[in-house]
Amino acid sequence: MTALHFADSRQEGFDSLKSKWSSFHLRSSDSANAMIPRIFQNPESIPLLVIGTPFQLTVWEHLRSIPMGTTLTYGDVARAIGRPKAARAVGRAVGTNELSIVIPCHRVVSRGKLTGYRWGLDRKKALLAWELSTRDPLEMPF
Repeated sequence: MTALHFADSRQEGFDSLKSKWSSFHLRSSDSANAMIPRIFQNPESIPLLVIGTPFQLTVWEHLRSIPMGTTLTYGDVARAIGRPKAARAVGRAVGTNELSIVIPCHRVVSRGKLTGYRWGLDRKKALLAWELSTRDPLEMPF
């Protein structure tokens, strides 16, 4: 998988991907559609082909290690990858992620508030709420 975008319609989804991958023939397939439940249940099991700079790849790899239902700040991610002064660069890397859910950029927030999400803050809030709802209450972070 090289890209996974949210869209409000199938056509919007195709148009979004086509703008980025214009030289490819895009089509829906049963095997791709069957992957959707796996994406939500076990995103780590999805094979990826990720294209980015070494810095972006480091950030995205770290995002995949953030547990479901947990959030980190951009600064937390910067410190975790050994670049404590690179919070803004982390934000740019998070914002260019092409693989929603599979690389869980929705788990990165600003200090004390939700900001920016390529597919809208309402969707980010819904994803985080859904993830929290699937957690064992005895393991909640409070």
